[in-house]
Amino acid sequence: MDRLPTGCAALDNVLKGGFRTGEVSLIYGEASTGKTTLALSCVLNHLRSDSWAKTYYIDSDQKLSTMRLTQVADGEDHLLERLLIWKPRSFSEQTELIEGLHQLLPEGKTSIVVDTMTGMYRLEAGDSKKTFATNKELNRQLGFLSEAAKTKGAAILILGQVHSILGADPSQVEPVARRLLTYWSDVVLRLEPTSIKSVRQAAVEKPEASGTCRFRLGEEGIKEVDD
Repeated sequence: MDRLPTGCAALDNVLKGGFRTGEVSLIYGEASTGKTTLALSCVLNHLRSDSWAKTYYIDSDQKLSTMRLTQVADGEDHLLERLLIWKPRSFSEQTELIEGLHQLLPEGKTSIVVDTMTGMYRLEAGDSKKTFATNKELNRQLGFLSEAAKTKGAAILILGQVHSILGADPSQVEPVARRLLTYWSDVVLRLEPTSIKSVRQAAVEKPEASGTCRFRLGEEGIKEVDD
């Protein structure tokens, strides 16, 4: 399989079939826009497609719950046996996990999620004395992920938090550490809320602005939007 389908036809259409293997894809958006649910839907589709596939999930935000996993697995709890979850306790431990991935990954058959890439980074980057070193460490992590994608054929999804753009009118948001994340990402997907509570809008920003669509967040993952 050369792509991770999302399970939502409208979203797969704007992604031209899903997130590509051998690439790093950034999914960013405000809280509760569906970043984690989308990532879980993709990797569970991956695990369904290949009985030898594995997913490595780095839960840096410490928010991934067993209940949410079983909801999205929707009765296929046996898939979760091949979903390996790490919970780093610091930004430096996140670096160690990412740097160690290359030795664990088989050729192909692997997907990786970092949720979120900049959660712990954001805490350390707030200290002006550590900003340069923290940016250097984030750049190193992204470089290792890019190398793992290209040399091992892994599909890598990095989830990104956002902050407000100062002076923007109307108000706008952008990914935390935007320059680094967009530089290393082959695909950038922005998620936004809509006026309908359970519906989100997705827009592809990279490699080019190639389309938008809407999807619905449900207990079992992402769904098509009813006409």
